Amino acid sequence: MDQHNQPQPPDSIGDFTRKVLAGALIVAVLVAIWQINQVLVLGFGGIVVAVILRNMSAPIARYMRVSDHVALLITTLGLLGLAVAFFAVFGALAVGQFSALLNEIPGAIASGRHWLQSYTEGRWFLALLGNTQVPSGETLLQALPLAGGVVGGMGEALLVLLIGIYLAADPTTYVRGVVRLFPPGRRVRIGHMMDAMAAALRKWLIGMAFDMLFVGVVTGLGLWIVGVPLPFALAVLTGVSVFVPYIGPATATVPGVLLALSVSPTLALYAAIVYAVALTIEGNITQPMLQRWAVSLSPVVNLLAIVAFGIIFGLWGAVLATPLAVALSVFVRMAYIEDVLEARSRG
Repeated sequence: MDQHNQPQPPDSIGDFTRKVLAGALIVAVLVAIWQINQVLVLGFGGIVVAVILRNMSAPIARYMRVSDHVALLITTLGLLGLAVAFFAVFGALAVGQFSALLNEIPGAIASGRHWLQSYTEGRWFLALLGNTQVPSGETLLQALPLAGGVVGGMGEALLVLLIGIYLAADPTTYVRGVVRLFPPGRRVRIGHMMDAMAAALRKWLIGMAFDMLFVGVVTGLGLWIVGVPLPFALAVLTGVSVFVPYIGPATATVPGVLLALSVSPTLALYAAIVYAVALTIEGNITQPMLQRWAVSLSPVVNLLAIVAFGIIFGLWGAVLATPLAVALSVFVRMAYIEDVLEARSRG
């Protein structure tokens, strides 16, 4: 009798059924993860906040000789106090300046057109633009996709902050809980991977802090020298924007140029030059130097990570794309390159 026509043994049918059920379970888990992708990226944001708080509170605990929880409380309250003081001092001034800016935008654009008309290149540029209608400040404000997402974004940022505080208060408990999800024979290696990812994030955050400080100081001094309104607030905004490489700093130049444009087109040109010089130095000197010290992440990988995680996770994915890429690079190196590829070559 042909062996192909013989009925399959019951064990083979059972194995096939178990494989089908396992595959279905994997698909269901992946679908569930996709549905809660926003929760996952907010959780990772909490991890980044926890790393920041732990690194800032550790010196306080060491020099003041207090417990980690007391140092964390001092660090958190200090950061909140600085944030409140910043918005209290510059918030009202910025709101008033922005309101005046909305009213002055049409006149500033008209002045800019008149200034460009005095140069051959400017007339060529205006010819490329064509006869477009000068927008009002209210029209520009309505075009900004901010109104619907401000409240939700503030709530999500508060959630990230709370997650970070809880993680920073007792990181060992959460790390131990994650490690116990894996088989006993892999728990030590998983612990090493988590320690390596935390170390990489810590070094990246230290390098990023110096990069943000450099860009903020250079931009603030430059804008103050040329006479742009609110140079300190614009410097803080530009420094913070460096957290999202390339895209963030380019976006942060818009408020400064618009504020300068509300004074005069010439001042707007000076402001643009200040931003260009500061960001050119940052992109070609300080950022590569700090990244070589902190983590080896190429600009192409960084940009692709911003685009990819922005598509998958939305705005928070773009904001956290670089630290996500840093953590994933360490995980891929240890879990796949070292434990799979190099292990096979050694075997």
